[in-house]
Amino acid sequence: MRQDEQNSITIREVAQESGVSIATVSRVLNNSESVTEKTRAKVTKAMAKLGYNRNAVARSLKIRKTRTIGIIAPELSNTFFMETLETMERIFADNEYTMVLCSSNNSIEDERKKLQVMIERTVDALVIIPVSEEGSHLLNKGLKQIPMILLDRQIPSLQFDTILTDNRYGVQCGIQGLVREGFKRIGFLGGSLQIPTAKERYLGYLDAMKEANLKVEEEFVFIEGHMDQKKGFALMREILQKPNPPQAFFIANDMLHLGATTYLMETYTPEDRPKVVFASFDYLFYSPLLHFCHYALCQPMEQIGKSVAKLVLQRLEGDWSNYPQKIVHTPELKVMVANGGIPAL
Repeated sequence: MRQDEQNSITIREVAQESGVSIATVSRVLNNSESVTEKTRAKVTKAMAKLGYNRNAVARSLKIRKTRTIGIIAPELSNTFFMETLETMERIFADNEYTMVLCSSNNSIEDERKKLQVMIERTVDALVIIPVSEEGSHLLNKGLKQIPMILLDRQIPSLQFDTILTDNRYGVQCGIQGLVREGFKRIGFLGGSLQIPTAKERYLGYLDAMKEANLKVEEEFVFIEGHMDQKKGFALMREILQKPNPPQAFFIANDMLHLGATTYLMETYTPEDRPKVVFASFDYLFYSPLLHFCHYALCQPMEQIGKSVAKLVLQRLEGDWSNYPQKIVHTPELKVMVANGGIPAL
């Protein structure tokens, strides 16, 4: 059978082949419990014989539902984003929803374009990890009927459901670990303050330094650009070219952390490496192998993913109680004792 002939098979032909009514075929397609197993088997066999394929696009136009959840992330290389999305995908799949995932490439302009794509695909809901605190494009009229949840980053000027990690608290815990080891000079490797998480982690650093009565040395505080591996590599190289750098640093995310560690490992032999100690967001499966890391903040990624999926499904079911919700998860401090970290008493 040619492809165009296969696609033209209708439920009327399926009904004729199986000897049941069109309404019965429709009930089978919709998994109605009123259909007997014998009838269901008869209809299923007829569909297989004729090569019937349900037209999901036509159906979605009819019922105005696509059973899809749109996801827009700043980057797809970020382990935190991907592990959280894996949990979400399992829950959505159990509820017969499919995720449509794309990256905004850390660009507001790309974020606008991807939002328009999601509107045109008529997704049922959106989960967005915003690029920055600029969110006027999220007020697009085409998004009014689409439940939207912000993940990991909030936009203070807008009222949306938001799922967050307590970044400031986490950084304070990491700095406290470095202080327990006796460090009094602690630098900071972060990113642009236009990135909400970068801003919160920088503020957490300032809070912790003030609490410990330690001086912030602006020369060793870096709060510009993207928080990626290349940037971490370049920053650590720059730091170690300066006279008398600190020995301890808080690093704002895992990619910066990897970059800084890579520079140290590639540039120096074990005997010549400078004594440098890190505390960092995030704790991932390989964190204990990063020997300069004494403390890392572990975000409860599975819990975060569950919170997002549960809230999305709640909104899709028409439950808008407590809108907008703001759910904040607390990170856990992991101490790498084998690397030299000192647990809190």
